[in-house]
Amino acid sequence: MSATKENPKKAVRAARVRELQDKVYEPSYMDAAIQRIALVLSRKLVENKPSGRT
Repeated sequence: MSATKENPKKAVRAARVRELQDKVYEPSYMDAAIQRIALVLSRKLVENKPSGRT
């Protein structure tokens, strides 16, 4: 019996991992990922900024 028939969740996860491995070599994907990370970090910094400091 193949791994796919034994554990379909594992097969789906493996396919997703392969998809992401391919994407990391696409400059546009990496640019978008870096922009998302920067946006989240910037928002967190603004949310946690002490009110007494400028």
